[in-house]
Amino acid sequence: MVFWVAGAVAGPVDAPTAEVVGEARNIVLEMKQNSRGPYSRILWYCKDGSTFPPTPYACREHGGGMQHAEYSPSRQRLADLGWSVGTIFAASNAQELFDSLPRQQRLRELPLERYLMDIDDGWVLHRAHYYRGRVQLEDEVAAGRELLLTVLADWDWAKDNYLLIRELARVVPHGEDSDLSRHIRRAAVDLAEKDPAAEPWRAEIHSSPTVATARKLRAWAETLVNEETRTAALELADELDLLYGVVGRHQRLTENLAALQAPELLRDWRDDVMQYIVEDRPARIAGLCMALRDARLSLMEQLEPSQRLALIDSLDGLETEVRVTFRAVIDDRPWSRAELLALTDSLMNCAYGSGLLSTGELAAIHSSLAFDGQMIPLQRYQQGLNQLKRVPAWAAGNIRYAFAEPLVRYAALDPRAARFTDDMLRGSPVWMLGDTLRLLSKDLGNLTGSEVELQGTIISTGIALNQGLARGRLRIFETLEAAEAGQPQPTDIVVLPETIAELKPVAGILTLGEGNALSHVQLLARNFGIPNVAIDQESVDLIRPLEGQDVVLIVGPNGNVIFRAAEDVEGVAKLFGSTDQGPASGQLTVPPPNLELTEILHLDDIHRELSGKVIGPKAANLGQLNRMFPGKVSPAIAIPFGFYARQLEDAGLMPRIRAAYAASAKGELSKEELEAQLAEIRNEIANLRLGDAVRSQLVQAMSEEFGGLEGYGVFVRSDTNVEDLPEFTGAGLSETVPNVVGLDAQLGTVPRVWASVLSPRALAWRSSLLSNPEQVYASVLVMKSVPSDKSGVLVIANLIDPLEAGLTASTAWGVGGAVAGEAAESLTILPESTRLISEAKTPYRRQLSATGGIDWLPAAPGRVLEDAEIEQLRSLALEVVEKYVPVLDDTGRPRPWDIEFGFVDGELTLFQIRPLVEKSGRRAEKAMRKLRPASAVGTVDAPPVDLSVVISGAVQ
Repeated sequence: MVFWVAGAVAGPVDAPTAEVVGEARNIVLEMKQNSRGPYSRILWYCKDGSTFPPTPYACREHGGGMQHAEYSPSRQRLADLGWSVGTIFAASNAQELFDSLPRQQRLRELPLERYLMDIDDGWVLHRAHYYRGRVQLEDEVAAGRELLLTVLADWDWAKDNYLLIRELARVVPHGEDSDLSRHIRRAAVDLAEKDPAAEPWRAEIHSSPTVATARKLRAWAETLVNEETRTAALELADELDLLYGVVGRHQRLTENLAALQAPELLRDWRDDVMQYIVEDRPARIAGLCMALRDARLSLMEQLEPSQRLALIDSLDGLETEVRVTFRAVIDDRPWSRAELLALTDSLMNCAYGSGLLSTGELAAIHSSLAFDGQMIPLQRYQQGLNQLKRVPAWAAGNIRYAFAEPLVRYAALDPRAARFTDDMLRGSPVWMLGDTLRLLSKDLGNLTGSEVELQGTIISTGIALNQGLARGRLRIFETLEAAEAGQPQPTDIVVLPETIAELKPVAGILTLGEGNALSHVQLLARNFGIPNVAIDQESVDLIRPLEGQDVVLIVGPNGNVIFRAAEDVEGVAKLFGSTDQGPASGQLTVPPPNLELTEILHLDDIHRELSGKVIGPKAANLGQLNRMFPGKVSPAIAIPFGFYARQLEDAGLMPRIRAAYAASAKGELSKEELEAQLAEIRNEIANLRLGDAVRSQLVQAMSEEFGGLEGYGVFVRSDTNVEDLPEFTGAGLSETVPNVVGLDAQLGTVPRVWASVLSPRALAWRSSLLSNPEQVYASVLVMKSVPSDKSGVLVIANLIDPLEAGLTASTAWGVGGAVAGEAAESLTILPESTRLISEAKTPYRRQLSATGGIDWLPAAPGRVLEDAEIEQLRSLALEVVEKYVPVLDDTGRPRPWDIEFGFVDGELTLFQIRPLVEKSGRRAEKAMRKLRPASAVGTVDAPPVDLSVVISGAVQ
């Protein structure tokens, strides 16, 4: 049985335990200090399976063979723990690597292994670099080529793993090393470590190298006294010449293109590329990016595996030519809006050809930048640029999808591996996008007054997700494991690599990438008015000097963001001195429920008026859904609050809960002591055995509602009386146990779900809200499991662009999708179209297991909802608005509805409906107006934007 808490299920991409990581680190340390690294000895491996010591011609009488190192027992142990390091391709079977489970993990591991070797002087090969005979290069090249041809033979697989294919071609030996640009960036890091005075060169090489960089670096090297540093700098300059110098890069590109001789369509593509190279600079970028796009989109599929490999080997040279040309042209001339948008559109073709964007993402960007005419509405211009700002997060998401398992495992083993994504993006077409986006974002800021400012620097890729005002200690967590281990405090402003399903309350959130706008954590952030901003890795590095310091984060309307050290915020004490902070820091009184009813309720007996009185809102609203949408709701029964109260009273637990809270209110118990007492009570609740009378009622109700007692699973869901108060949502705070199979397990799960009312996370989110927390009671909703192909959340409002009518939907493959914070497909559903916010990038999906719980299967990236399913959601939204009595906010406006749904073979199923509770952003808006008066500019009635206007002559 696999359980999920607050919607999250432990899955295949979870980090290894601390014990496993500790053992693995000790093994790696031993390897780094060992002159043989991960190997034990050199052997001849003969074709008949025999092995011999490294004597001449040992395999002559055995059909021939090859000589290479044997893996040591320590390496074998490390591989068993999940890290197959020191890979010898000649010792590897190509088909076995391709078939490795789960999800070709050994293939996905190779770039991470190579990355650590490159940045750490060989890593596990630190002292084994020169272990004579450990590999024979010609054998490695032959084996590496066989591996690449194997993976390229299955084009259906390869086209879905194009980014992985591009990386494998860079790191797997199969000829000349073509990953020169990445090698140069890492050599620049080594040079800066040798001599801190070389830091400016590292920065230039990582951000904006040009043809002139090598010449300037060589002149600097001639001034050095230290011979080792001087030699390293000159070698780096030579490599820069080879990569960026006209002669060197054209020679390498010509050599690669010359290999593309057959078939005719490949020669035609090559001839087009040669023509593009001699075009003027903007046309050269457009043509080469188009060639990169076409290579992936249409050409690869028509080639044989060896031809595909030759074509892939040529693509690095095209990307280098684009990068050098871009650097030369971007600062060399004035740019109109239209010209910058066209240049950006070309870079998106390059990003697609690099594997960093999907086909759907490329189409979304092309559509967002396809403006009709020279004069366009400001709102349309803003929508296009906001879509463009998502590209870095999309690219990072594609990297995390492609390398999900090894990224988690290697980052746990060595935190430097967490920078792998950033390293891949550096120097890529997406990195070049940063220059055009800075110009366009500055222009948009001038037009709208909207800016994202991090410590005095305006950034182009930040996206405001949720309004709010926060002050607290900045804490940066590079990995999810670090965030979970670091225990963020309610007064912290945290930087997270992605949304965490089990996140406890914090003051403010900055996430790498947009994440899932409708996950439980994001909905809680909206409810509590927690400011939330999506940023990229470059932005994290910008604010890193403030880690541990007191900072202020303000997210106002219209996408405005201010992030500064508190000491740099004028009147900071006054900004946070107001008592008008709303329910997140005030006190709510829980209305006492009716505890007298102790009868199991069938779905037909449940209605909305019972919410918070007899049962929780999950069940009450589900009953209402069933009445309005018969046949769309899974069979269910509800166990009222009265059962929970009576069982706990009989066990003597309810008096202990009341006593603990009373002692805490009087100051007789510290927060830690209260939590300890409640944890003890929680464990006792979880281990309760339901009374015979309760069990009898449940068995009868389940048999009647579900059609017997066998052959199905149920979801057992906590449903409290504080789940959906007018100013508070408990979305995802308590436990849901999915797909419980077998009567005894189903009955035994009810107390476990009751106990989750006192979970540390639920207590943390409610701690500052309730004046009478002892009055929190749990009902339970038992729903028959639905084998959803895809599932998600629909909000009947446009949360992305509130000025525009529309719906917001997040959907993922399998059951329980989108609520746990995974990288789901997020769409704005407009009346006549849809707008992509993010694609599904979760590598695994949940599937109901016949024996209970959840099985994990690989999930494809890309599109989830089909057009017909989107139409069903549109129709659902119209019916809900028409049929449901609205819930009003404190200003008298209807709250949007939040609906959990699933699809089975294209047919819609409904699981839950609740009003979306959002905290007012008045305080954040007031603070933003004070610190940035120009932020009040609107977009609805603004004059149109003239695309022909020149906005800049150079990147600032």
